[in-house]
Amino acid sequence: DVLTNNYDSFRSGANRDESTLNTANVALQTFGRTHHFAVDGPVYAQPLVVGKLALPNGNRDVVFIATANNSVYAFHTAGGERALLWQRQLVNAPDGKILPANGIFSTPVIDRERAVMYVVAALLENGAQQFILHALKLIDGGDQHVPVAIRGSVKLGPADVDFKPTATRIAVQRAALAIAKDKLIVAFGGDYFEGWVFAFDRNHLDAAPAAFCTTCASRDAAISKVDFLDSSCIALGPGGGIWQSGRGPAVDAQGKVYFFTGNKQHVVKAGCTIPRSDNACVTCSEVGGCLCKPSRFADVCRGADVCRANETEDRRLFDVNEALIQLDPNPVLKLTGWFRPANWNIEGSEGLEINDLDLGGSGPLLIPGTNTVIGGGKQGMLYALDTTLKQSACVATLSETCIAAKPIQSFQIAPPPPRPNQYYRHILGGPVLWARPPAQGGARAYVWRQNDHLRSYRVSDRFDDCGTDHPAPTTTHSCPSLAQSEEFIDHQPGGILAVSSNGAMDTSAIVWASTTRAINGPGKLMAFKAIPDPESPTRMTKIWDSDECVEDRLDLGSDFVPPTIANGNVFVATQANRIDVFGLITDKKCTREALPKDFGPMLQ
Repeated sequence: DVLTNNYDSFRSGANRDESTLNTANVALQTFGRTHHFAVDGPVYAQPLVVGKLALPNGNRDVVFIATANNSVYAFHTAGGERALLWQRQLVNAPDGKILPANGIFSTPVIDRERAVMYVVAALLENGAQQFILHALKLIDGGDQHVPVAIRGSVKLGPADVDFKPTATRIAVQRAALAIAKDKLIVAFGGDYFEGWVFAFDRNHLDAAPAAFCTTCASRDAAISKVDFLDSSCIALGPGGGIWQSGRGPAVDAQGKVYFFTGNKQHVVKAGCTIPRSDNACVTCSEVGGCLCKPSRFADVCRGADVCRANETEDRRLFDVNEALIQLDPNPVLKLTGWFRPANWNIEGSEGLEINDLDLGGSGPLLIPGTNTVIGGGKQGMLYALDTTLKQSACVATLSETCIAAKPIQSFQIAPPPPRPNQYYRHILGGPVLWARPPAQGGARAYVWRQNDHLRSYRVSDRFDDCGTDHPAPTTTHSCPSLAQSEEFIDHQPGGILAVSSNGAMDTSAIVWASTTRAINGPGKLMAFKAIPDPESPTRMTKIWDSDECVEDRLDLGSDFVPPTIANGNVFVATQANRIDVFGLITDKKCTREALPKDFGPMLQ
């Protein structure tokens, strides 16, 4: 089974029960594209798999696919039964209206015990979005529960702030759904929109969900004297969204959930006033504020709230942009701890806010059996963070993080690219982890940043070969990787990774990497030995590449979607209205043909 994005609630990205594929048979002569499943739109959600699903005609392996046309498909995957089981287009609002589809962009989550899939579909009505939560029966796509419109609010002093997307404040439900004990977790980012998290009671889906907002404190005009909803002056704000390149939150054994959040935004239109301020993003010393004057390059100005974290007067709500947030949804959703890099609001090329180097470009990974999460974002920095609460009664505030205020470790994966491309060093897919006990060789983490090679690291409750002398974020490449590939990706999204293995066997372990050769362009799938050969202990050896044979090439990729490996199949999402499936082939045909030289701009 692959029931959730990145394979498990820790977001390890690993299937450790793959007994068919290994480093010997995933080869040019024996492995390739076997078939595809046609669907009605681009696919941005990771395909999910249920093995031996009980159906009226017997147990069958089924793959579930969600599309940007609001459709969910279920296909038989095994043998000669590669056929459609059911299809459902989710365009029905709870009031019975049929509305235009606005897309399913997040990976659903499957509850195996209840035989139900939870999925969020977006609809459009009069230009504004509605987000509808569905609970679908796995066997036929019927409703397990009536569809539920996602609504909610948070307290901002005496008033409520509503979750209210509009035609200009566009919410995006991109982060994968998650189950945290009896709660279903749904998160939002977007354009001109803040970050929201909702926790639904799975036993009572129609009950109002608990809500959390990352930057709603900045919606209070009394804090900065700026009304973020005034479209006549505000071009962008307040931000702090949750998108994580589509990755879901990590969920620990206690049911706490972990997200990385994006950068804040405050962009003022020409002719409007910038409040008096003095920070790394903007300086205005005039008592009454400063006028935003157009420049040669833009008719907007950076506003004073970008490099500032606001809080309400009662201190109950504060901005947690550019942060790791720990939320406890049981019994009521609340922020229990958080961490923000010290360089989030500084000047210079390493300032996260001023350079749009948001931490939330990827999502955290929880190392099983520990309280450590690892991950990083657009700065190209990897962190190891201790999520242990200082004390159970700790109350998180803007000045009290309740978990460690400094990282255990932080380091640049590799030196930034030379100018003028130093910005393009993003971690977008996030790390993946092959967990093994020390007696069986120990765990390995893998990551593939933009403008870099695929890299591996030894991990336990931290990166084992990295010191802790420099826990503050720096540009120092202070932790060399254990091994790296010869292959280099110089463009978005880097490598979006997954691991397959048969338990702890070295010869079974494969790191799979999905990428696109140009944004919205041809896709590419690669396979590497997870453990280097003894004669080349620092090199991750590539064993297969979809570009080698014309029959295996991907017409279009799908940025940020990891491949799904299950039961001898590799399912690859595309934007070409299809899922391509790879597996073992007898008497494989391979046509060699040179690739076109120009796929458009490589740096995005």
